[in-house]
Amino acid sequence: MIYIFVILFLWIIQASAGEIGIKKPVLRNLPSGYTSIFHAFLIDNFENTERFSPKKRYSYTIKPYLSSIAGSYNLCFDVYKENNIYRILCFSSKDAQDLSRKIDALPEKIKLLSLRKKTEKYVYLKVLTLSKSFSSKLKVTSQNGDILINYTKAKEFKGENVEHITVGNALINVDTVILNSAEASKVFDYILRGYRFRGILIIKTY
Repeated sequence: MIYIFVILFLWIIQASAGEIGIKKPVLRNLPSGYTSIFHAFLIDNFENTERFSPKKRYSYTIKPYLSSIAGSYNLCFDVYKENNIYRILCFSSKDAQDLSRKIDALPEKIKLLSLRKKTEKYVYLKVLTLSKSFSSKLKVTSQNGDILINYTKAKEFKGENVEHITVGNALINVDTVILNSAEASKVFDYILRGYRFRGILIIKTY
């Protein structure tokens, strides 16, 4: 009988010890809406990960730090094995699309991470704006200045039947599409999940 209790106890201990707990990311100089999007993406994008709970034991814990400086992204992962620092990995990305690709390549750097299957999907960004003029190539940023989409071809929408994502309330300042926090968060989410942009279609709403 005692053996049954020992086996049950060991099973409970093992069941309570998750593989990888992902702590809430720390973001600096970025829209607040990015936090929950980035946290959910990391959990959904990799095998054997879950939202960190202080009530559970994990083989590994990861604390992400994401910031923006001069439009570029800087991302660091503090990886803990039990309660001790195991690995610190940092890198920079010129824009969100570059950031997404580098995150997908993380298993090459952090062997304990395993990527779920994901494919890139190419679409257009359709922009609703009151702005009257724009350049032939535009970049897309949030109000914080982080570059979501680097310079890509832009033209006025002429009714093309193409796959697209629509954003509104945009301001175009010469060669830059500036999105509010909500719209920037939407684009950030799409990019992390594998969407890439063939070009930008402008719809003037005045």
